[in-house]
Amino acid sequence: MKMTMNSRYTYKFLIVLFIFYSCSRNQTTLQPPFDIGNVSFIPYTKMKPMEAIYEVGSGSTALGNSFVCKVSKYRVSFFGNGGIFMILKYGLEQNDGSLKFAGFYRYSQDARQGLVNFSLPKADADVFLNTGIIDNLVINGNIENGNGTQTPLSLKFTKHFSAYTQSTPFEIYAHHGVQTVANPPFAENSLLGVLNDEDYGVNGLEFDVQLTRDNVPIMMHDGNINVRLTEKGPISGDWTQYSFNFLEEYIKLIDGQKIASLAECLEDFIDSTTMTYFWMDIKGDDGIFQALEPVVLNAQAHAKAVGRNVVIYADLPSTTVIGQFQSYPPYRADTSLKTMCELTLQDVIDNGCTRWGPRYSRGLLLSDVAQAHAQGIKVISWTLNDKTLIENYLQNGQFDGFISDYPCYVVYDFYTMK
Repeated sequence: MKMTMNSRYTYKFLIVLFIFYSCSRNQTTLQPPFDIGNVSFIPYTKMKPMEAIYEVGSGSTALGNSFVCKVSKYRVSFFGNGGIFMILKYGLEQNDGSLKFAGFYRYSQDARQGLVNFSLPKADADVFLNTGIIDNLVINGNIENGNGTQTPLSLKFTKHFSAYTQSTPFEIYAHHGVQTVANPPFAENSLLGVLNDEDYGVNGLEFDVQLTRDNVPIMMHDGNINVRLTEKGPISGDWTQYSFNFLEEYIKLIDGQKIASLAECLEDFIDSTTMTYFWMDIKGDDGIFQALEPVVLNAQAHAKAVGRNVVIYADLPSTTVIGQFQSYPPYRADTSLKTMCELTLQDVIDNGCTRWGPRYSRGLLLSDVAQAHAQGIKVISWTLNDKTLIENYLQNGQFDGFISDYPCYVVYDFYTMK
């Protein structure tokens, strides 16, 4: 059948819509599976001395020329200047005693990814693990090509981090726990985010908090059930219409995970990561601070019991939330319950907040930031996703941290520029 001019335009329009929604934020691209083989566990404290700046010693430069290495609780990660990063599991090969690395590389701004592996011979591994010396460290391996073949790649130590970066606790937050705005590896505000975000270079999480009908704080950005965040189903409405047990049983996030409660997230944050900062973005349900109080106090007590130093604070992003905060004086009276504010510096001061979170579009705010620092207030800018903007705010600003969907850029620039 011959297509008319109008039908051809309609057909093209439908194709564009299909492509648009196929690449939308409500789709996930899981981390690729990989096999590291028969290895024995190594404590992350033994791997921590690997943290430094590396360059490509030989082989492919397809992933970049220079990398910043950071060690999380269970992974070693390398962050490149072009927004490409590698996340690697590690362990001692039980047959030959070599130090093995296996994992994947991924681009920050799209879903391209593939497998990568490295190794360190037993003699070199013994020296590193026993002394922590990395001055002559070289790891050799391969990256997977798109056609299934592999290309050699080696990384060699170049220099240690500066004294400034080693002594300055710059805060890097995962935005909703999602490490990319295009096809993220897992759903935002999820337990998988808590368990995996540290591998992506962050030392803090920014998660959103809503209340259920039975006053259970849950991690969710939007105020209603929708297909942007959850699998399509017959249930609709606001989170406050349903109990937590009901939501946990009948609602799934876009990647199949269950709805996460704040208590669960904080428990995993403390027990399964080495991250320090947990930013609770309060969405403004009535009674929210009464519901938060016992959850946060329990988490802080647990952290103290297991020897973890964590900073958990509630965000006051609007006048509505400030009003709710002020209407429950016990939260403000307890000095262990920290808060921050996104509005003016005066609002921060008036409400006794320890942090200020101005939006990046307000500029460098040099005089205000200096005034905040003079009063012991930290300043975190959000949400910085443009590489040029990140460089500018690191070079010319005096911020104490950023929220970003692309922490690879922030990690690389902070440790190479400062």
